[in-house]
Amino acid sequence: MEVTFILSRFFSSVLFSVSAKLLGKLLGLFSTFVTARILAPEDFGLIAIISIALYFFDILSHAASEQYIVRKRTISFIDYNTAWSLNLCLKCGVSLLVILLSPLISSFFDNSELTFAFAISALVLPLQALKSPGLLLARRQLRFEFLFWHSFGERLFAVPVLIALALWLESFWAFILTDLLSGLFGTLLSYILLRRFPKFSLTSAKTQWAFSKWMLAKSVVGYLRSQVDTIFVAKHFSPFQLGQYHMARELAMMPAHYALSPAIEPLLTVFKNTKRNIHDLLDKVSFSIYVTMVVALPIGAILVIFSQPVVHLLLGEQWQLASSLLPVLSLLFLYWSISQIVELAFVALGKVKLLFLYDVMSLTLITVTLLTCLFVDATLLSFAVSRVVSGTVAMMLFLFVLYRGNTRLLKPLLGPILMAATALVVAFVPSYMLTRSIPFIETLTLSNVLIVVFSIAFSVITYFLMIIVGARFIRFKYCSTCELFLREKMSQFAGKRFSQQKD
Repeated sequence: MEVTFILSRFFSSVLFSVSAKLLGKLLGLFSTFVTARILAPEDFGLIAIISIALYFFDILSHAASEQYIVRKRTISFIDYNTAWSLNLCLKCGVSLLVILLSPLISSFFDNSELTFAFAISALVLPLQALKSPGLLLARRQLRFEFLFWHSFGERLFAVPVLIALALWLESFWAFILTDLLSGLFGTLLSYILLRRFPKFSLTSAKTQWAFSKWMLAKSVVGYLRSQVDTIFVAKHFSPFQLGQYHMARELAMMPAHYALSPAIEPLLTVFKNTKRNIHDLLDKVSFSIYVTMVVALPIGAILVIFSQPVVHLLLGEQWQLASSLLPVLSLLFLYWSISQIVELAFVALGKVKLLFLYDVMSLTLITVTLLTCLFVDATLLSFAVSRVVSGTVAMMLFLFVLYRGNTRLLKPLLGPILMAATALVVAFVPSYMLTRSIPFIETLTLSNVLIVVFSIAFSVITYFLMIIVGARFIRFKYCSTCELFLREKMSQFAGKRFSQQKD
């Protein structure tokens, strides 16, 4: 096994990928927290309905261009132009379909005032497809510095626009208009940065579609699996409750979307290069899961223990229901992060049909569980618990399918994860005992905020110190790998310093 297979070979790409998403999402967080104090929870509920429908149709127009281009061993400019052209045709066609079906979509959600909003939102799809095909080339070549500036510039443009429109319109229309303006700006910026203009071509469309059709089917079912709970909440609960649930879910998934997802993204290239050796690939998957869990566990603990001060500080007093939902929904990003790694392994192996079957199975399991909750008239909190439990069960089944016939390769994971869980309990129990008696909602004073910040800092530092000490003295397989990597980097750094001093 290569000791530094991820962190040394893809350090630069991960750094730029994470930085772009993190800085962009931090700006998005800022705008969300500001608009949460300007707009009512009902407005966020309505924009959640629009987002559910629009993103579903966006997936219908997704040609899986990125996965196809990155996965293919040899590539030509014909492939890039075909990927761009096929994506444009699909998105234009689906955009027109959304405009025609907007009355039926609004009728499904029992809200006729959203008809025009659905039609206008559909114009975002062609704007996304018009971006330079140079973005695909940069992603394949791991030139993430261009993707960094594009993503960051687009988000930097959107933040003041959204806040200004929210203050002016005081309605969910601020989000729709911001998406249109930022999409147009992002398209122009892509050509300014990369200066690669497309040529319309469908020469290799048949070859790409043979790969993309299964990815498309998988994406549609996968999206329904991830959003089926929000769809049910939108259909059976009030816009106020939907807004609270949507914001709690967004807060819970922020660590995954903002930090873990960009870091996981380059793994497709890593897995692709070892797909012929299944044992080597599964070993790398195990190591990736361990590193992800080490980072994800303290984030989940923070969201569970400090849910009330986090929601009250970031969103305001009108989001109290969201603070009670956040501890449960925060578990979503734990199993979501693992499932993303496993999905990338299946994509690298070319088993997209199996991915599709898994998504169908997990969608069925989650849907049946949630329908049972609605049948017994469960509360919104019970509904959230059911969503987390059913999703976790589906992920575990997915993991065992990947390791089928090689389950012994999962055994090295048990010790390191158990050690990380023990460190988590020891590090965060004092913070939990310290903060449980503080009335955050009633008196969110500066002293209370400082207590929360100090408690989080103390727990996180204690946790990682225990992880480092455990890796030093408890010789689990993947712990030793991390230690060897750190030793190698420290030796390289010391050698460079010595050479500079000698010169």
